[in-house]
Amino acid sequence: MSKLLYREDAFRKVWKTEIEDTYEKNGLYFVSLKETAFYPGGGGQPADQGTIAELDVRAVESKEGVPYYGLESKVEGEVDCQIDWAYRFDLMQQHTGQHLLSAAFRLVSGRETIGFHLGKEDVTIDLLGDKLTEDELTSVEQKVNELIYEDRLITSYYVTAAELAELPVVKQPHVTEDVRIVEIDGVEYNPCGGTHTASTGQIGMIKILKTEKQKQGQRIYFQCGKRALETTREMFSIMDQVAGQFQTSSKDVLPRLKKQSTDLQSAVKRAEELEKQLEELELRELIQTEASMVVRSYEGKNVKALQRMAAKLLEAGKDFVMLSDQQVQKLVVSHNLEDFHCGNLFSSSLSEFGGKGGGSVRTAQASFQRREDLERFMRFLQEHYQSIV
Repeated sequence: MSKLLYREDAFRKVWKTEIEDTYEKNGLYFVSLKETAFYPGGGGQPADQGTIAELDVRAVESKEGVPYYGLESKVEGEVDCQIDWAYRFDLMQQHTGQHLLSAAFRLVSGRETIGFHLGKEDVTIDLLGDKLTEDELTSVEQKVNELIYEDRLITSYYVTAAELAELPVVKQPHVTEDVRIVEIDGVEYNPCGGTHTASTGQIGMIKILKTEKQKQGQRIYFQCGKRALETTREMFSIMDQVAGQFQTSSKDVLPRLKKQSTDLQSAVKRAEELEKQLEELELRELIQTEASMVVRSYEGKNVKALQRMAAKLLEAGKDFVMLSDQQVQKLVVSHNLEDFHCGNLFSSSLSEFGGKGGGSVRTAQASFQRREDLERFMRFLQEHYQSIV
């Protein structure tokens, strides 16, 4: 059985030990160590990364309760081991931060944590209860960071079943023997086997990022320590760039954005009005022509506009309407003819012209990859119309 050094000292980074057992699996050589400071993963915390005999640990498995580490080469005897400390300390900050944030939610609003996930970017907890208010989130974030500023001592130790019964633990553990308690001074007693910082101050900071509704409550996304610092730095950098684009200060960005949004909405509305006026002029011109067939190509007119114009031209007495947008190779065809199924013709002919589409008896639409194919199909339709009238 390996001696688990991480339980005694979560800050142990390097050590010498001996290989006790080995086996090969899936191209890796798995070894067990006489002493190990590698946390094997569990309780929501991922396994540590690091090296054994300067070989990267590629995988971790448990065999009869003993952790085995997958290496690319076989090693024997005494070995030097090293924790990837940047990775480990990040996990310690996130995991301890989760304990503290869950405690803050209990203290501020009485909400219980029912789920925890520690990802590569964000950390989440799932809480029971209805939607969180902005005031509640602000109060919890303020409280949890105050607990960080107070730099409260964090200790871990094992208790007997009798001792456990006397402690106001956050939750009852799944085991009754060798129960490890992580205590945050004056805050909570939490059964946990993970690695944690030595005090709340080492968490650095906690930032709540967003919330999502779940079936049983709310999911909170947050970051701790260096992750939170890097995200804050990135957000300030983005804000500075946006402020620079508006040639204003960061605090005045939101009013400027709101004004720009209002101006843009007004401009879009005006553009739609002008487009409608232009469409009415175009329709008036087309309706006044004596021809019963209308064929027109446009640049930058969407399919809905083409369909709307085609319907109005048919209402005005035209027999066959073919409108296209050459910019995106879209085609709309509508008609008032007898014994002519528009959709069937499209289905049977489009593939020969590299087009896709379909429709009903009276109307159909299609799209093409190339303008040349669109124009060829339009000529084909004109010839077909002339052959049936």
